[in-house]
Amino acid sequence: MTACMAERACGQQEILEARCNDMHIRTGKGLRANARERIQDDHEITVPGMHASAILTYRHAHGESRQIKVSDRHVCIVPAGHAIAAAWTSDARITSIAVKPAFLVALAQANGHHGYEMAPQYASVDPFMWHMARSIEQQMQSRRQLEKSYIESVAVVIGQHLLSTYTDTPAPSVIPGGLPRYKIRRAVDYIRAHYQEDIGFKDIADQLDMSPYHFARMFKHSTQESPHQCIMRLRIESAKKMLIESDKSIADIALEVGYKSQSYFTTRFALLAGMTPAAFRGQPRT
Repeated sequence: MTACMAERACGQQEILEARCNDMHIRTGKGLRANARERIQDDHEITVPGMHASAILTYRHAHGESRQIKVSDRHVCIVPAGHAIAAAWTSDARITSIAVKPAFLVALAQANGHHGYEMAPQYASVDPFMWHMARSIEQQMQSRRQLEKSYIESVAVVIGQHLLSTYTDTPAPSVIPGGLPRYKIRRAVDYIRAHYQEDIGFKDIADQLDMSPYHFARMFKHSTQESPHQCIMRLRIESAKKMLIESDKSIADIALEVGYKSQSYFTTRFALLAGMTPAAFRGQPRT
């Protein structure tokens, strides 16, 4: 399931969710309404919103209970298997990102490592993760559905950040070479045939019988763009052709190239083409 949806919970506050197989994102008020201790099944990243704060209770390596205050300047990272309790201020807005441990194992292996050890960071100052959470919140609030390729790409970025910043895994060496040409051709052919659909890099990797994360890394190494960027580029190229050669409405073109929202299509088109679809269509042709 990759849709982003709204649900009513915790005092009728709106909570937005987005997920892929490897990551589950929730943002809203009342996500941590109680302070009972719980053990993490997944690696969990919690990013408080403005003016939110909490007293976190956790267990030290020797078993004794300790407390720490978390403010809206912090990021809390709790690895799977760790017990924690958090008493948040009332009506606090937070974003919670749960990452599957098996996903990080596969990502570490794709980077050439056999595993990793991650230590908890209960009040980390992490500008990258803080701004990443704010960007995800904005995407979820502006749209009720996120593309599969976008969510999967975010999962890889967050996973790589966790591995490089919070584990004792050494920085991976550069993988020499890239994908064989026939695999690049097969990957690009598949994308060209299915870019209008909600596909992600795992769907493409399946066509090549490759590990998804190894494929994504090697595809970027070989083509200088991620699978997600390739999908977006082909969508915009197709849209440009239709804007020039047809009288279809911009809304119809957006749907035809794989966007469910005309406003999001306009945003993506402007980002890649440097102007809106309407301005592109209105340009004089020689």
